[in-house]
Amino acid sequence: MGRVLLLRHVESEANRAGVGLGRTDSPPTPLGLRQLEATTGALADEQIARVLTSPLQRAGRLAEAIAAAHGVQVERVEALIEMDVGQLEGLDWSVARERYGDFLRGWRGANSAQLRMPGGESLADVLERARPVLDDLLAADTDGVSVIVSHNFVVKALLTDALGLPIEEWRRIDIGLASISAVRSGDGHPVVERLNERAHLAAIQHDQTIG
Repeated sequence: MGRVLLLRHVESEANRAGVGLGRTDSPPTPLGLRQLEATTGALADEQIARVLTSPLQRAGRLAEAIAAAHGVQVERVEALIEMDVGQLEGLDWSVARERYGDFLRGWRGANSAQLRMPGGESLADVLERARPVLDDLLAADTDGVSVIVSHNFVVKALLTDALGLPIEEWRRIDIGLASISAVRSGDGHPVVERLNERAHLAAIQHDQTIG
């Protein structure tokens, strides 16, 4: 049965700026490109058969590098795109708190996964569209490994669900930039083998301000 590596994208310019980031196609930073190289190298010994990615370049660039290293084609899947954060897109968090304070107070609460971003999606919406992609890969009869390169909210939602937790528990999982997690098919349920692994980035993480 299937085994799937779940990767978060590399650092983008918007990540470095610390602004709200959803569907904006923000390019990788120089540090992000180094994360790309380190992550691709960390997967060198994996028998990768498929590489699926969000259409946004901060994920797609990493997916392209992994696919090229393993001689496969990148598959761009709209369902793997980051959560639509609506009117919070591109806002500094101090501005977001000023304009959308009531929403953000609710977002910190127990029902956060069901709350739609102003003009956007909820985390429950993200899980609904992304879960079938992972389910299909886990159900596939293949000896190779599949890779999904996506985003913070997508990967958190999928891993929360794979662990059998209610989606409202999504904050129990931390997913760093360029991190590697893994899920395989179990006896009637997914099994999380790896979670937020970032050891491959240790040599470059001190250099966060590189321009």
